[in-house]
Amino acid sequence: MKKNIVLIDLDLILIKSIHASENVNIEYLIVEANDNKIDELKSLYGIKNILSRERFDEYTEQHADELDYKTIEKFRVSQLNSEYFQSRFSDDVSLKQYKYFNALSFWVDIFKKKNISAIILEGREHGANYDGLALDVAKADDIPAFIFETHMLRHTEQDVKSVRAVFDYGLKSRISIDHSRYNLGKVDLKKYLFYPEKVIAVLKKKRKTPKDFLKTLFPSFIFIVIRMMQKIIFKKAILMHGFNISPIKIIKNVFYIGLMKKKYDSVSSNLDTSKKYIFYALHFDPEASIMSRTVLSNQLIIIKQLSEALPADWTLYVKEHPIQFEAHNSGRWFYLISVDKYRTLDFYNEILKFDNVCILNNNINSREVIESATAIATINGSIALETMSYDTPLILFGHQSTPFGSCNDVFKITSSKQCREALKIIESGFTPNYSDLSEIVDEQLFELNRVPAGFEHNKVPLNDVKLLVDYMVCEYSDTR
Repeated sequence: MKKNIVLIDLDLILIKSIHASENVNIEYLIVEANDNKIDELKSLYGIKNILSRERFDEYTEQHADELDYKTIEKFRVSQLNSEYFQSRFSDDVSLKQYKYFNALSFWVDIFKKKNISAIILEGREHGANYDGLALDVAKADDIPAFIFETHMLRHTEQDVKSVRAVFDYGLKSRISIDHSRYNLGKVDLKKYLFYPEKVIAVLKKKRKTPKDFLKTLFPSFIFIVIRMMQKIIFKKAILMHGFNISPIKIIKNVFYIGLMKKKYDSVSSNLDTSKKYIFYALHFDPEASIMSRTVLSNQLIIIKQLSEALPADWTLYVKEHPIQFEAHNSGRWFYLISVDKYRTLDFYNEILKFDNVCILNNNINSREVIESATAIATINGSIALETMSYDTPLILFGHQSTPFGSCNDVFKITSSKQCREALKIIESGFTPNYSDLSEIVDEQLFELNRVPAGFEHNKVPLNDVKLLVDYMVCEYSDTR
């Protein structure tokens, strides 16, 4: 008999392959789709329970069951993660809590009554009601929960590839991958070094449309502003995760980003390679990679710890994420809604309080900074791989959230004391070799296709994960 699973597959990357399994049945599917697309999926796959991420809270409000105080107390941490995630869209505390309690009741009921054997999440956990809360309830009920983690992307002429690992959410460990047994592609890390720059190069080579040419004649943000003005004229709000977002808020933050960039440029400096320095690359905020996935996600505290542990006459260079000041990506509503909460004048002023910390000019190429750095610090960013390729000391503040955090020579920071000790070792001349990196890559990582923007899902090669999922749900889960 097939085992029932909950599949959270927003971009429909795994659905085709898992549906073909003779051992697994998708009882619930959560996707990023409108009503017409959901009807199409129900017809195509015969799955009765398909929920839209955007309307998930509306659905759970109608299907919430009983809820008791013992359960509420049990999932207090989940509530904090949920409210933290929802703060990207709303400041309404009561409404955020209301949505959370309905979702909690829903998931508790599902795992209690539907005989669910496992839950699988494609992508990254956001701490949302539709993903992080589901994982937490499954873990509490001792139901195996797995995340097909996304770690890096690369663009080719035809498609987009992504580096994946399977994370056992309950055990907080990654599953060993037998590529030949599960028919999965191995990863060549060289193809992913400095991949943001490679993505830009690929996109520049692509054929330009009349619309692309038109965009070069106007400021990048003008099209967002025009779209928001249209919504204002026709009195239409933006629906995001169950919240109505004012177009006026979007317009205000488009110009707010410009003000923040001016502030950043005014206080940034050029790189001085004549002195020893540590480089901390700021993470994009708000972003799932550092929110619910890490114990410590506050970047000001991390900068403070590094500053206080820095040897005399050394400098800590801090550089903003390359896309933190972009205001033209229409698919980044969550950023334009709440960027004013995550980047403020006080944020940069707080960094400038430290005498040994400098904000680095954003036009400086990160590769140039890494080449001359004494060490690199990050929570779990892709810069970790580039750092290791140069045999430069790597300081990770979220080592559990990246496979590269498993390497022996990585400094895994879990306290202020460990940060100080790491800097002392680095000051003494420590040189890592990361000799176990290849072993970790071969054991934990594999490659999948993603759907590039503008492409239909049926024109992208099928990701064959059926054998891996069968193993996870039917074999691994019984022995874990």
